[in-house]
Amino acid sequence: MVHTEHADLTTSRRGLMRFAALTGVAGVTSAALTANRSATAADASSAIFPSDFSYPTVSGPSLALWGSSSFEGAHADQGVPAGYDATIATQLASYLNIPVLMFGRGGETSTMVAARRGVPESMYKLVFPNDTIPASGSVVVTISDGSNLAWGSAAHLPGYVSAAPGVLTAGSVEGTYTFTRTVPGEAIYAPAETPASWFHSYQEMISRSSYHAIQVGRNNMGDIARIKKDTEACFAQAPKRTVVVGHFASRGDGTDSDRAQQVRAYNSWAAETYGNLFMNPETYLRETTQQSWLRYGALSGSGVWSSDADRKAYDEGKVPPSLFSSDGLHLNGWGYIALSQMIYYKITELGWF
Repeated sequence: MVHTEHADLTTSRRGLMRFAALTGVAGVTSAALTANRSATAADASSAIFPSDFSYPTVSGPSLALWGSSSFEGAHADQGVPAGYDATIATQLASYLNIPVLMFGRGGETSTMVAARRGVPESMYKLVFPNDTIPASGSVVVTISDGSNLAWGSAAHLPGYVSAAPGVLTAGSVEGTYTFTRTVPGEAIYAPAETPASWFHSYQEMISRSSYHAIQVGRNNMGDIARIKKDTEACFAQAPKRTVVVGHFASRGDGTDSDRAQQVRAYNSWAAETYGNLFMNPETYLRETTQQSWLRYGALSGSGVWSSDADRKAYDEGKVPPSLFSSDGLHLNGWGYIALSQMIYYKITELGWF
């Protein structure tokens, strides 16, 4: 294993203050537990959408995280001290002291993330019974042939159709969805195949002034061509304000497994396509976590690289198992802390905040 020292740190006063907050869980636990409460408490959408769509009020610079279960923080409670919030959104809010909009949704494909991101080609173009949005309540809808979306059971998102706010959720029958109007009003004529029936993502609306980190395709890694197209489309929404996060193989993947090869292919393409705006989490988890400033700093309680299993994984070209959750697919809290550091240093390098 190669041990190198930390690269040059930003020497500004702001950078030094941030670095002080990043070196060790003991130093950041209280901050992460109480991070930016004033920024996350108020939510202009609370009177319109259900509580599971509560987001920080954006009253200044902000960061939006677009992806699936990793950005949502699946299994982030594993490994770290009880009660510690190791999710990427909370960590970054603590490091940066800005609103961080968590738009991760477990189980979504790259195209479903693109739909929430507001990519025009991936919009949910709905078909309402009798071409009418009801005045209140829920209605079963389908997607028109003009939509670039395959049905996915994970779909659950807030938005607007015409002037009606509501939540779109995958139905119990494949191919169907339920649109639940959250504010009653008059019935609205919304003919299929017209913009009147298109679902506009509320998440995209509230993040138009934000910077963005996107990680798409974890749930459809077998379709690299589709993932590339969706990455390009999401990036094009704000090309000067977006960074791309790549992928990592799972704990049980051999270096020649299909997923490992797909991950390498995507990461190689994204690195070539986006250059300094791309981050390779597999490299970061395998290499950068060995550096003393991180291993004995923010990851000091993880024990990463202290076991024979971690060293064997490195020799086999894998991510150390001590950073994985029990399911072997997602990271544990320490792994998320490492990725939070990766994103933090990248966007700081770019001078975003």
